[in-house]
Amino acid sequence: MKITHLKKSCLTLLLLSSFSTLSYAAQELTPEKADSLQSFKEVSVRGQYYSESDYSRAISKLADKEGASYFYISSVNVYPGNDSLRVVYAKLYKSDAPEAAPKSDNFRQFVGVYEYPKNTAIRYEPYDIIRLRGYFPTQHELNNAVAKEAASKGAYAFFIDRLVEVNGGNLQITAYLFKKDAAERKLQVEDAIPYDSEAGQLALAQGGEAAMQVERPGYYSSSAFNEQFYVDKFKNESVKDVKSDNKSATTAPKADVVVSSQAIPSNEQPAKSMMPTKSSRYTVTLPDGTKIEELNDATAAKMVPFDTIKFRGYYATEQEISYNAGKKAAEKGAKYYHISRIAQDTKGPNRTIYVDLFR
Repeated sequence: MKITHLKKSCLTLLLLSSFSTLSYAAQELTPEKADSLQSFKEVSVRGQYYSESDYSRAISKLADKEGASYFYISSVNVYPGNDSLRVVYAKLYKSDAPEAAPKSDNFRQFVGVYEYPKNTAIRYEPYDIIRLRGYFPTQHELNNAVAKEAASKGAYAFFIDRLVEVNGGNLQITAYLFKKDAAERKLQVEDAIPYDSEAGQLALAQGGEAAMQVERPGYYSSSAFNEQFYVDKFKNESVKDVKSDNKSATTAPKADVVVSSQAIPSNEQPAKSMMPTKSSRYTVTLPDGTKIEELNDATAAKMVPFDTIKFRGYYATEQEISYNAGKKAAEKGAKYYHISRIAQDTKGPNRTIYVDLFR
């Protein structure tokens, strides 16, 4: 009888302990609720997870350790060649998390359409891209022309991303259009380590802050829009000719120049383009279709090269140097390269290029 009573008491304690643990476990938020609150920290975990509930439990435990009451899983990366090995990223929230700051409308307006500054525009997903060509004596007239086109397409706001002088003072303008309820873009950290590089895989394996420095598939550059990506996405390759509002303005002299509808300026080599949805790194495409990306100083500093090469020659432009560096790096089996130094010959126009190679 005593043994039976003891068993019941142990079972009761076990159940109470389980309920207590569950009641204090951090809870997962819906996307809408997560967007409405301010997160106090972003974390990541790495492990063998066979289902969504597996990695949700792992994040919940980590959230408890960090003193969070709620969490929201922002992305999940699957390791190449191993579907169950994953890196899971999540935002953590306190029980008294303050509300997220609402969108501010303290922006300049032209023809009833807001003009977003870059640090605002980069956070939101555009719904269209426009490209205009014309002569605009003042910035105000340029903004008015873009705003009129944006208004005709029902835009709440616009952002002028690029101005290129095409001939005789005429400008070609690239601008992005936004709805008032535009979705927030998922942004990479600045100078993220390439996900599929050796350094990226090592950082993911290390976890914690190191893993947070690795780029995430499907995330956008936090410093630039990829024009060609959006041209393709919106199937909009046209360039529209427009006139300035200033009727007395002197029109720039026209020349027989064909303005390319390509997203990159005509003075850049077509073989070099930006990869969509990743960072704003340039990619060199070789004649056989091989692609290799150039790293900037900050990203290369987070990685360890497997080799360093140098070559010498006469190169008239930076594009020529990058293309030849990429070509030689690809021949060595590199996925990424970084031009670490360019030395000018003391006599003559030749230069020596030093290149770090990364897998």
